[in-house]
Amino acid sequence: MAEELLKAHLYYDDIHKIRVLEPTVLKETEDVKDTCKDYETKVEDFGTIINSLLEMLKELGDNVEKQKMAAIGSTNLLKSITKERESEQAKLQAEINDKTMILEQLDSEYDALQILEATQVETIEYLTQLR
Repeated sequence: MAEELLKAHLYYDDIHKIRVLEPTVLKETEDVKDTCKDYETKVEDFGTIINSLLEMLKELGDNVEKQKMAAIGSTNLLKSITKERESEQAKLQAEINDKTMILEQLDSEYDALQILEATQVETIEYLTQLR
């Protein structure tokens, strides 16, 4: 009877049940099934690792972008302060030039007044001597 079952491609397993597959093919199929489950688990773990890596890279990118914006802001602030100082320096230089011009005018006026005073003193002395 066992030979007739083999001709019909039917087999007995370890617990004497009739099977359509040979025991070796059945074992290999179960091994492939287990290997596939292990592979699936590893792929899922890999996917989890990749997702966490992508999250970390996104956070890092966001942090880099924030630092970049802060650096640009600092650079712009520094440029603004530099321009303000240059503007203030130009304003002060213009004020110095104005004050220098006024001083020169006052010096000239003072010199003219001294000459006028000397002339008037001479005139007063001359008139005083004539009396």
